[in-house]
Amino acid sequence: MGRFFSEQTRESLRLLAGVSSLGISIVLATVIGAGLGYLVDEHWGTGNWGKGIGLFIGIAAGFNNIYIYIKRFKGK
Repeated sequence: MGRFFSEQTRESLRLLAGVSSLGISIVLATVIGAGLGYLVDEHWGTGNWGKGIGLFIGIAAGFNNIYIYIKRFKGK
């Protein structure tokens, strides 16, 4: 595959793949956080506090994924 694409095209495809996986990881982090919060609410009956805190932690994890990706991209 390397002989069919120039180095610039390969780097662009690598960047596109990274951004695509970043979007998926942000959504998954948020859904997992909210899901765990839901389970906490169901188990301990804490109203909506578990969902709210789980959602907040999931969103924070998503932003952390963005930060890590940007830091890694700037390092190249």
